[in-house]
Amino acid sequence: MILVTGSTGNVGRALVKELVDAGAEVRGLTRNAAGVDLPGAQVVEGDLGRAESLGEALAGVKGIFLFQCGNEAAVLRAAKEAGVERVVLLSTVATKTRPESTIGHDHLQAEHAIADSGLSWTSLRPGGFASNTLGWAPMVQGGVVHAPFADVALPTIHPGDIAAVARAALLEDGHDNRVYQLTGPELVTPGQQVAAIGKAIGRELEYVEISREAAREAMIAHMPAEIVDATLDFIGSPTEEELHIVPTVEKVTGKPARSYEQWALENADRFR
Repeated sequence: MILVTGSTGNVGRALVKELVDAGAEVRGLTRNAAGVDLPGAQVVEGDLGRAESLGEALAGVKGIFLFQCGNEAAVLRAAKEAGVERVVLLSTVATKTRPESTIGHDHLQAEHAIADSGLSWTSLRPGGFASNTLGWAPMVQGGVVHAPFADVALPTIHPGDIAAVARAALLEDGHDNRVYQLTGPELVTPGQQVAAIGKAIGRELEYVEISREAAREAMIAHMPAEIVDATLDFIGSPTEEELHIVPTVEKVTGKPARSYEQWALENADRFR
């Protein structure tokens, strides 16, 4: 049995499908199971912030996919006591490139927790997700997308590729105590992303660059200020390593990483 935390998220839901398709028994964790449908998987309630709530979720589990929650040490103690043997953590490249940032620091603490857990572990370090652009959906419907950093191209990764690597790390041998940096296959600018979305939905869209300050003002209504600032630093001033494309997805899964354009085609209905 594999437990997937964050099972209703972009990576978690894709991972549930990957595991089910591979023939694994899968259990998806959510805080509220009402209305949650994960085909082929059990759905259980639990809160990573309260490790004592995870008894039912952890029963019979051998592997766990964990996202950063701030309570990793307690969760992993409960997991080990329940007989879990392997954990795969969804981390971030910022643990290496920006360990002083809020995002980098918090995920680095999670990496320390899995390394100290006594379980076999694998840490996945992607950069930006293609699915982050789902936040543009209301603007796409209006025909004009406003976003900063027109000339900054990043190796955005398809969440399904993160899930595919996680599936391999959970079900196959040879991935224990490994750190995998993950990227997409190419550098993509915001304008190229908007064009790909337009192509996918069959509409011509306009991209308008806005300032960092304007982007911050829009984002801060939905996110803590420190996360907004760290995110804008990451997408606006990437380091050399954050721009480096790596072949990890293909090496681990045997399939090449999917492009942003392919992600947009697969998710076109979410923008309509």
